[in-house]
Amino acid sequence: MKGILVTIDGPAGSGKSSVARQVAGRLGFVNLNTGAAYRAAALLALREGADLSDGPRVADLARRVGLDPGGASIDGKRVPDPDLRTPEVAAAASRVSAGAGLREVLLPVQRAAANEARDGGGAVVEGRDIGTVVLPDAELKIFLSADPEERARRRARQTGREGELDRIREAISRRDRQDSEREVSPLKPAPDAVVLDTTELALEEVVTRVLDLANGLRRGA
Repeated sequence: MKGILVTIDGPAGSGKSSVARQVAGRLGFVNLNTGAAYRAAALLALREGADLSDGPRVADLARRVGLDPGGASIDGKRVPDPDLRTPEVAAAASRVSAGAGLREVLLPVQRAAANEARDGGGAVVEGRDIGTVVLPDAELKIFLSADPEERARRRARQTGREGELDRIREAISRRDRQDSEREVSPLKPAPDAVVLDTTELALEEVVTRVLDLANGLRRGA
């Protein structure tokens, strides 16, 4: 039987990655982080010295980006996750992800990876527009939110840069504005998404809520 797709969207630091990993592991699903593809495209653009405002150039570079459950790759070589998580790459990813050309290149890559995982039993797919654009037919859509200050603290702990909290807070605030105000695929919950504010919730509480929803769907399938 074909598995289900669970999408987890939300702003930076809302807990998407941690929740997605836990939920996928307990369900026996693939965990797919589609945002890694945009970060890889941004990283490649930075390495190549490309003008981030040059949409066609960035989109052309993105044809060298791959995506699978293990993460993102450039020219077939896996990109270490820490390389994708720097503030510079995050800021660049937000800028380039607004480009329609880049999204056109990466959308089929994301969908193919997700649907392959679904056929294999199911997937938890995380990103910023998965429930609204990439996988609007997903069976369960979750949108995580959290207070910006708490999200900055989480990101600082996650990356081991507690001494750069102010810088991370500013980067997250800038990313929020860019993601929410972009014309193409702005960050927002899907109409049928379950919205969870994780500010005061422990990771296990969020995971349990998502698991309850997912298992309810599986029992009803």
